[in-house]
Amino acid sequence: MRLKAVPLRWKLFLGLAVVVVASLGAVYAVATHLLVSDAKEFIASEHAAQAVGIKAQLVSYYSEHMSWDGVESLFSTHGQNRGMEHRQGSGQFLLTDPEGKIVYASSQRLKEVALSPRLLKEGIPITVAGEVVGILFTGPLLGQFTELEARLLDSVRRTVAYAAVISLGIALGIGLILLRGITAPFARLTAATRAISSGDLTRPVPVLGDDEIGRLGRVLEELRVGLARSEEVRRRMLADIAHELRNPLAIIRAKVEAMLDGIQPADEENLVRLNERLLHLSGLVDELQDIALAEANELPLDRAPIDLEEFLRGVAADARTLSAGEEKEFRLEIPAELPRAYADRRRLHQIVWNLITNALRHTGPGDAITLHAEPRDGEVLIQVIDTGEGMPAETVAHVFDRFYKGRGSKGLGLGLAITKALVEAHGGRIWVESAPGEGTRFSFTIPIFPT
Repeated sequence: MRLKAVPLRWKLFLGLAVVVVASLGAVYAVATHLLVSDAKEFIASEHAAQAVGIKAQLVSYYSEHMSWDGVESLFSTHGQNRGMEHRQGSGQFLLTDPEGKIVYASSQRLKEVALSPRLLKEGIPITVAGEVVGILFTGPLLGQFTELEARLLDSVRRTVAYAAVISLGIALGIGLILLRGITAPFARLTAATRAISSGDLTRPVPVLGDDEIGRLGRVLEELRVGLARSEEVRRRMLADIAHELRNPLAIIRAKVEAMLDGIQPADEENLVRLNERLLHLSGLVDELQDIALAEANELPLDRAPIDLEEFLRGVAADARTLSAGEEKEFRLEIPAELPRAYADRRRLHQIVWNLITNALRHTGPGDAITLHAEPRDGEVLIQVIDTGEGMPAETVAHVFDRFYKGRGSKGLGLGLAITKALVEAHGGRIWVESAPGEGTRFSFTIPIFPT
């Protein structure tokens, strides 16, 4: 099985197992070395205490006999005096002359030990009249232990090994439980993601905790909500487009059929009405194309320096003409000097006019509409402010969405979406501030012509 196909839980478990085994292996090696070393030192100290007594007897024996002949009897006597210890094998000794030649060995294993110069220096010297006449070794000095001592050392090693194995099992068990808790949310997120990819946008994404997994869940939930909203907008868009196209096309078809059948004359009045319907359809197509080009950063702009004072005064004059007879006050607020803007004049007029006509639709008699402009932070800030009905927070949040229509709104809901796309195509920003009964303020920025 390839590693890529192994579930994440088992990959993490495998990594944890490697780390735990390596760590416990190191702990086992260090603990065994230290404990066995301490046990050997303890055994060596016990042998050293025995060696002190026999060393004095060896000095006396050599002083009396001036040789090591018959020294075996001395060790036999020492063993009888320490009967129980001797039967337990604790009295292991090796005696050599100064050159390392074995004089006496209490066991066959000691006779087989290779005595190196370094090892001879570690032995206990037997000195008579200032001269070294022999070297005494205990079993532990030569790495030789009795059966009882060997069992003790093996017991130490086994105890540490058992502790390491038990610790390994506990660590892996706890690790598996923790990993299951960590990876379980991923399984739920995967299932939710599959549901989203299959088109099921009604199933909420589980959000658990405030950690990285919880944040990932929130991001996926936001994605689901956004996709659901986009899908709803798409459905509504198709329905609106179908509705907007169906009526004009039905009217055009009926008019044409009536004229072909001679029911209606093909005179100027009927042809003008047909042309109006065709212009409506053409405008709808143009608006959709403008949005698509702007969002793809492919909208052609004929940028040039624009005298904003002259431009805004002309727009204000047109707005006053449009609102004449509606008992609405239209104001123009511009400073004495305005920098020139760097924009497409036709598109800038479309932006401002869309905002003004929107304000005219949502104001009543006695309300005021203000067109305001001022330089700010290297840009020109232009605002359309009205004292009309205002908008609720929900409408404010979606007012620039394509095909979004607030309560009582007419048309396709493309005007403000196009306005936003055109502002951003110029490199500016647009936003809105509004509250029910407090009017609305649309603001956008446009670049200043560099001098």
